[in-house]
Amino acid sequence: MSEGEERKAAVPVPPISLEAARELVAALEAGNHQDAELILDQMALARDSELFRELGKLTRQLHDSLRGFQVDSRLLDLTEKDIPDAKERLNYVVNMTEQAANRTLNVVEDCMPVTESFGQRMEELAARWEQFRRKELDKEAFQALCRDLDSFFPEAIEGARKVHEGLSDVLMAQDFQDLTGQIIRRVIELVQEVEGNLVDLIRITGQKFVQQDDGAQEAETGAAPEGKKEEKKERDTAAAGPAVPGVAGDSEVVSSQDEVDDLLSSLGF
Repeated sequence: MSEGEERKAAVPVPPISLEAARELVAALEAGNHQDAELILDQMALARDSELFRELGKLTRQLHDSLRGFQVDSRLLDLTEKDIPDAKERLNYVVNMTEQAANRTLNVVEDCMPVTESFGQRMEELAARWEQFRRKELDKEAFQALCRDLDSFFPEAIEGARKVHEGLSDVLMAQDFQDLTGQIIRRVIELVQEVEGNLVDLIRITGQKFVQQDDGAQEAETGAAPEGKKEEKKERDTAAAGPAVPGVAGDSEVVSSQDEVDDLLSSLGF
């Protein structure tokens, strides 16, 4: 027996009813060949319909199995490669952020005493200069003011240079943001991809149970309640998940899979 004959034999054939057999025999005995042919056509149609239903069931099972294999394989890659890599990337982001924060705090700690000293010295010199303008300083006090101004100018120049270097160091410490932003966006895409695959896995494994529950409720009530319909619609919408940006070809795969689902569902499988 060939492989095609074995498959054909494996499909259950609907039994011919006793009434149909009697009608066929009666038509043949009466010589009514037209009725006999009509009865035979009805028997063949019933057989073809059963074969069509069995073929649809096999197609649905194969389709779900292939999708399940595809999702399971991608989840395995995500678990073994992408997720550990994402953990290392996030650890790198944490380390770079910590280093930048420490550099910024060190610069602030170094510059604050310089600015505080500047403020105190300038307030003192400004007060004495105001006394000089009001002609309240004697010769010795004016000479002391000149000496203090002469010593303050080099200190101010050196302090300004130190503050400038500190601000430049703070600016350089922020260069990590561009790199860490790229890493974080890549991890976000990975999380979205994991979400999409998990949703697909849940839809594959739970679809039959959801359909059985909905069918049982409809059989009891005669029709699905509006609330259940809306709930199912929301569930299907949420299960789609967000699209993963930056991953080429994913939208095409999802579209083709949904088209196959729609086709099988429209045929009643």
